Amino acid sequence: MKGSMKHFFIKGFLLVSIAFLQACGGSSDEKIYTISTDISNASFSNEIFQQSTQSIAVQVTFEGDGILVGFPPEQDPVPWLAYRAENVTDNSATIFIEVINEERLRADTYASKLRIAVSNDNGEKFASKDIDVSLLVWQLTPTTAKLNYSATLGDASVASQQFDIISENNQWAASSDVDWLSLDVTSGTGNGTITVTANTQEFIASGIKQGNIILTEVTSGDSKVLPVDLALDNIYYQADTPVIALTKTTNIEALEKTLNISNNSEHVYPWQASTEADWLTLTIIDDNKLHITADSSLTQTNAVNTAEIIITSIDENAVYSENVIVNFYHSDLVVENKIIEPTSIDDGAIVTSPALPVFYTAAENTLRKYHQYTGELENTLIVSPEGTLLEQLIIHPRGDYILAKALETIPNDDETTTEVVHRYRINLADNTITELLDADILYEPTDIVRLSSRYFVITQTLEYANEALQVQFWNSANAYFASDIDVAKQRNNIYALNYSTATINRYTTQVNDFGEQSILTTLTHEYRPESLADDQFINNFVIADDEKHLYTISETTEWSTFDGTSFIDQGLLEATAGIVTLQLEKNQSNQPHFLRINTTNLDGFYVDIYDEQQNISATIQTEGNQPSSMKISSDGQRLILNANAADPLVTDRIELVTLTP
Repeated sequence: MKGSMKHFFIKGFLLVSIAFLQACGGSSDEKIYTISTDISNASFSNEIFQQSTQSIAVQVTFEGDGILVGFPPEQDPVPWLAYRAENVTDNSATIFIEVINEERLRADTYASKLRIAVSNDNGEKFASKDIDVSLLVWQLTPTTAKLNYSATLGDASVASQQFDIISENNQWAASSDVDWLSLDVTSGTGNGTITVTANTQEFIASGIKQGNIILTEVTSGDSKVLPVDLALDNIYYQADTPVIALTKTTNIEALEKTLNISNNSEHVYPWQASTEADWLTLTIIDDNKLHITADSSLTQTNAVNTAEIIITSIDENAVYSENVIVNFYHSDLVVENKIIEPTSIDDGAIVTSPALPVFYTAAENTLRKYHQYTGELENTLIVSPEGTLLEQLIIHPRGDYILAKALETIPNDDETTTEVVHRYRINLADNTITELLDADILYEPTDIVRLSSRYFVITQTLEYANEALQVQFWNSANAYFASDIDVAKQRNNIYALNYSTATINRYTTQVNDFGEQSILTTLTHEYRPESLADDQFINNFVIADDEKHLYTISETTEWSTFDGTSFIDQGLLEATAGIVTLQLEKNQSNQPHFLRINTTNLDGFYVDIYDEQQNISATIQTEGNQPSSMKISSDGQRLILNANAADPLVTDRIELVTLTP
């Protein structure tokens, strides 16, 4: 046990000596008192702010009636030194010297002295031996506790990282215990900066690669390690959508789709595409495009025909394949515009399926499933407790499940109430409901996004959570409430609208199966259109999957271009007087759909669809009521409008509008 003491006396020997002197008539004692030690100095070293585990044993032999240990008269006691005795015999002992309170000392060199002495009980005879004690408190404090590198298997390099060494003039050396880490500085005195480079090229398998940087205090030889992790992610093929919806009815036809194929590595890995469906034709256009065509004559009518396209590597087994589901709705139906009324739903309580010709709404505590072409109510599912309101419907990009929320108010015995938030995962294949009890997000989820073939839930403050709503990454220091979020799917980049500053923020993302954080984001741009006045705002936006075009709703700007480095404000697409834009969405082909009204005439609400040259390719009239939200079906052929009227005299309804001119 550590403890400070100014001196101690071996009482057992004193008692023996007294008895001996009494028996022999102590005045005639002619014994010569001597003492010797096996060392004359004890040197300690210790890292600043750390507790020491060092103990130095001094072997003592003596002639005398007992031993004394303490600070000599000329030496002031010090608060960092302690000592204790063990293995005491009538002529030997072991004195253990230890340092205490060392974690409170500043970096410096400290010195003191201990005296070990023998004496008779009246002090007439005396012998002593001094032990010089020194303590070096050294500081080699790196400004990080660990270095984490994240890359993808096969990447040629990963960005170097720096850390500083904080030191009180200590001489130090730095080295690595693995050959894939190199340091630009390997020695120094006092403060220093080291740049560490990780070599990714020698590895042939993904996973965590671990090493250490060893920092050594030269004077003492003491060392400490700074751990280093290199997380090499798996390589994944990724199509810009994991599911395709095709359609053929009597008057609607959507039989083709072009997929962009990429991977999360910096290298291009040649790929091939295959399917077992005889009604699909696959054509590789170039290194990153696959064209898909469906032959309706080979499919079952009045049914959803399902197939799978598999994207695999031609010669690189390390690349994970991509499976794209194709759902082809083939019907002899003559599709017409439909109105579903009366029905009242919140703006956030309607989603379209990315896989099937259906959409879902929440009404009271139920989830309702409608056919997007017939308007038929196909299923009603009770999700949350009676008396609650189901809201915040968010559908998975594959259409597998929906996330939803319900707030329950529970009365307490003292006439107060408690609000309980229920979060649900609704499996759409079998209508099973799972309550997500382990969710730790702090804010409300808004989107499920697919980044480098993996899925994350994003909240309104850009928390990134897994599918169980457990936070994986959040830059809380720079958090804000994003009023709108979109993904540039071919680039795996996130765009978020900060409404309060009228800026659209661009984030690059890095996903890693093996990193301490499965996702990291980096803010690269904060774009506010040049023509936007200080008191003007952006109400909504969409980004093209290749990032080249940004469409917005604002008073001065509806279209901006991006060249990978800079955004350029292109102004309004429709500058006609009296035109008011209310909603904005994009379809799977990246065509922007602007929901507008011309206040100078009585034509009502309509949708302008723009082509790749920003020309209007079609203008579609709605069914008349003012929509509060707009969704586009996954095949791009149907508009689902929530006409939730502000006027209580107007019936709330859903309008289904065909987008084919």
